[in-house]
Amino acid sequence: MRDLQNLLNELDQFSTVMIAGSSTSKTDQLLDRLNASGINVIGPVDTASKALALIAQSHVDLAVIDPELAGARNGAELARSLRETWGVRAHVVTHAPA
Repeated sequence: MRDLQNLLNELDQFSTVMIAGSSTSKTDQLLDRLNASGINVIGPVDTASKALALIAQSHVDLAVIDPELAGARNGAELARSLRETWGVRAHVVTHAPA
């Protein structure tokens, strides 16, 4: 798992980011930060299945994934699928910025 703050320091490398995780105040803060940086945001989605369906339809540079997702697959499994199948840079993160 990676600390989200470290990942956010690299935002200028990305044009489209997908968020997979529950909608919480931390997710909302992340969305605000990404939007303020001019980054196109896809999601948030709460399951790996929804994330994979979106990836099949959209170009994504980065996926930021909560370790605990609803549904059968967890964040680590989703990250592995995104990397191996779609070549998407995917990170399971420990928390959103304050």
